[in-house]
Amino acid sequence: MNLEALILEVRPRTPWEAMDLSVRLCVRQWRILLGSWMISVFPVFLIISIVLLEQHPYWAFFLVWLLKPLYDRVPLFVLSRVIFSEQTRWQDVLQAIPDFFKTGILSSLTLYRLDMGRAFALPVIQLEGLRGKQRTQRMRVLRKGAKNREVLLFILCIHLETLLSWGILGLILVLLPTDLALKGAEVVLVNTEPPWWVNALSMLMYFLAMMVIETLYVAGGFMLYLNRRTILEGWDIELTLRKLQQKYSDKTTLVNKGSAIAALLMVCILLPFGFSESVQAAEDQFDDLRYEIILPPVAPVKADPQQASKIIKQVMQEPVFKRTKTVSYLKYTGKQKEQKKLEDYSALERTLRRFFELTGPFIAFIFEAGLWILGLLLIIVVIKNWQRLQISWSGKSSAADTDLPETLFGLDITEQSLPDDVRAQALQLIQSHDYRAALALLYRASLSYLVKHYALDLKAGATEGDCLKVVKQHLSSAQEINYFIELTQAWQLTAYAHRELAEQQMQKLVAEGAIFYDGNRQMQEKADG
Repeated sequence: MNLEALILEVRPRTPWEAMDLSVRLCVRQWRILLGSWMISVFPVFLIISIVLLEQHPYWAFFLVWLLKPLYDRVPLFVLSRVIFSEQTRWQDVLQAIPDFFKTGILSSLTLYRLDMGRAFALPVIQLEGLRGKQRTQRMRVLRKGAKNREVLLFILCIHLETLLSWGILGLILVLLPTDLALKGAEVVLVNTEPPWWVNALSMLMYFLAMMVIETLYVAGGFMLYLNRRTILEGWDIELTLRKLQQKYSDKTTLVNKGSAIAALLMVCILLPFGFSESVQAAEDQFDDLRYEIILPPVAPVKADPQQASKIIKQVMQEPVFKRTKTVSYLKYTGKQKEQKKLEDYSALERTLRRFFELTGPFIAFIFEAGLWILGLLLIIVVIKNWQRLQISWSGKSSAADTDLPETLFGLDITEQSLPDDVRAQALQLIQSHDYRAALALLYRASLSYLVKHYALDLKAGATEGDCLKVVKQHLSSAQEINYFIELTQAWQLTAYAHRELAEQQMQKLVAEGAIFYDGNRQMQEKADG
């Protein structure tokens, strides 16, 4: 591993700082990261969409989600090369795809698929190639100092992915033409199956959001992994020692060359006076010059105490000596301190006992008075609600006692507000081309009949969707259910989408409404008789 080629400053970081650094790295290398997604992952996404989206849209979404651990290997491959200043091309990504299936891809898609820290563990599987027990031991060591930040990273990214995909989809729906937007609103209101283009658009937005957020997720896990290795293996110390070695080796080379020349001149000058003494002097001079440059100067043995104290204070002011760490541990203090603690507890017990002896009667009086007041309040409540409690205990209730709503979403559904012949009045409104009033009359009459005949539990604030849900649950006749669904759809399209129905469809609704309106009128005549 060539640490000198790292494009990042090698130093220990906090987990939050490491994750922030991953975002900066993705912004800097966004072209190759997103391009690698488009040439490797997008074809897989396209094949799944073509095969499954039209007939089985939910299985298509599930399969795209299931294969996320396979997609994560693409950005990790790119980042592992870019981080060490290696030139990475799209051709390299395509050539590396077969190797992705050799390093635990099956366990990533099955056993560890729901692992929320999979981005933190992926470098151990893909880059280090560890499996089984070795992988477990390695992850145990790496996770000791991560403090579950990889789990928080996963939770943050899954929320960002959901918000981004739904936000882009909502923005596109807002910008669509009115007809397509109304069809989308109709799908949401009526709870029918969405058309193929809505599924395709949702799938595309999900892929785009996943491409961006999943890249950030993998980069964050990779930076946490590198930060843990920097702390555990001392990468910053190793780099510092390498730089010092390179610095002093350069100086040593220069000293060696100069010393050799000086020694050669000295030998030539002192040759007539004796060869051995000259060589020895040259060697001594060479050693002095070399070690004076390489080694730091040695302080004299007899140093001034004041000067030494001043030097020590200057050295201790360096940042490296200002790091503090608080360590808490349990220590056995002996029997004497335990006996002292027991004595302290005995004194505290005596103090508390004396306190409760003095205040006990007053506290007891307060509790007794509170119980008497609570009992009187309970008796008053029972007397005021005696009739309601009798009905509740007897279990008797009637439709007349039930509070039925009189209006629903602005429509009066009481029998007094309806005409004697609903169908005739609706046909008259249709002939005058007042379709909205006709549908409102039909819808009011239907709700009035259902609320009275079936005693449906509808609240005053219920919506059309709530009414439709309650009708499906309580009605047993398929004819009545189908008619109410068709009438609800027609009312929503007319009241909210402002779309006029054909006159033949309106007359059909009036004709099929005999199951509600005639029954309602017969019930009213029977009640009057």
